[in-house]
Amino acid sequence: MAVPKKLTIAFTFFYLVVIAYIMLFLYVPQFQSIIITSRQNLTVITQGSNYFWALLISFGVCFLGSASIGFPIPFPFVLFSLSNSVFLKYSNSGLELTQILQTGPFWLEILGLALVGGLGSAFGESTGYIVGYGAKKIADERESELLNNVNGFGKLILENEKRTPLYIFLFALTPLPDDILFLPLGMIKYPFWKCIIPGWLGKNFTTMFYCCWPIFVALGFIAQGIQSNDNSSIITEALLLLVTITIMFFIMAFDWTKYLERRSQKKLNKKSAL
Repeated sequence: MAVPKKLTIAFTFFYLVVIAYIMLFLYVPQFQSIIITSRQNLTVITQGSNYFWALLISFGVCFLGSASIGFPIPFPFVLFSLSNSVFLKYSNSGLELTQILQTGPFWLEILGLALVGGLGSAFGESTGYIVGYGAKKIADERESELLNNVNGFGKLILENEKRTPLYIFLFALTPLPDDILFLPLGMIKYPFWKCIIPGWLGKNFTTMFYCCWPIFVALGFIAQGIQSNDNSSIITEALLLLVTITIMFFIMAFDWTKYLERRSQKKLNKKSAL
């Protein structure tokens, strides 16, 4: 797997920043105090009318994180921070974890962040559709092996048109980069609304998972019999960010096109052998 040098540099920078953050938090008391105070003040982001801005942040960061802008944005961590703000708000009001989980307004706020973030992600991934839509004209005017291959992939997807929305939903639901699918769909001018709706539905599951991370962390501490505090939560959040960055690096570095080509070739070989 040949990894682009710029991508390696960008992710190495992210790793070093997070590791430096952890070291400073553990060994510099003044820095630790600033981070804990900032974390406690984080609840302001989702209080009252500020919740509207939290929704805009959720939409914007998910859009940028999913759009093909050539630079990795760890948007899952931002979703985690926003939902953690909601969790802290209810926790600071004196509610225990079990009580928070039984509170309807809490889940409505979490669901709002997830749905709006999912919509941002779906529109972000749809940039591939727009690029593909414009590339169709270039493919018609010029002999481009790459564009012709992409166009052929789109036609392959539409062999069973009834299943195309399902494919879009699954691509949005899984870590597979959606551009692999949206680019050829744009080239064959597949209806945009048929792309965005299943894409949004799939992304909602992903964003809801990220928004539930604070709950998973709290439940994990309880399962281990550990009393959660600011220090343990902050270290856990930093480690989760490292995991997120690692997953994003794998997704962006892996050659999904070759993987799909090999998989298709294996299927063809099996059919020819029968």
